Amino acid sequence: MNVFYDTNKITSVAKNYIVLDTSVLFSCSSSIEYFNDFLHIFTDNTFLIDPIVKLEFLRTSYIEKTYQEKSAFLNYERFLPVTDHQSIYLKVQEHAFNIARIYSHQGKSQVPLGDILITARLSLYDDNRLFLTLDKEDYSSLLFDRIDILTFEKMTPKSEVLESAQLLQFNSDKYKKALAKLP
Repeated sequence: MNVFYDTNKITSVAKNYIVLDTSVLFSCSSSIEYFNDFLHIFTDNTFLIDPIVKLEFLRTSYIEKTYQEKSAFLNYERFLPVTDHQSIYLKVQEHAFNIARIYSHQGKSQVPLGDILITARLSLYDDNRLFLTLDKEDYSSLLFDRIDILTFEKMTPKSEVLESAQLLQFNSDKYKKALAKLP
């Protein structure tokens, strides 16, 4: 598998925490080659799993064996759960209402609730937390800065597949400006 990205940009965010989106977890768990390339690229990073992402990742696993396999995958040593308690949740909830209003004001009222909650949690972090997602629609430059785009070239028996992942950072200034523009 070939992966294309800017090594200087990836090096510049070494040691940062990276919150993984559900789409990235699905790709990593479905291909050992993808997962190994992913780990090689982000050698010096620690990965965080948001509770909403964990729920999204496990919710399609109604067969016990599949559920156990996915749960075991989430226990990988470099995956850490995001700290979650009532005081954090109250802040996430407050920011989620604001983010939903911002998206709606921009004509993006169909952004899924899970994505709004993930964005709200990212809004609470400082600059050393990044977000990696394959979702290009719900995580745009409206509230995020794009650090890099990684393109994974996967060969399947029938075709070549290009999968692009965005490495993003929530931008508090964009959030405050968008919030100030609300009527």
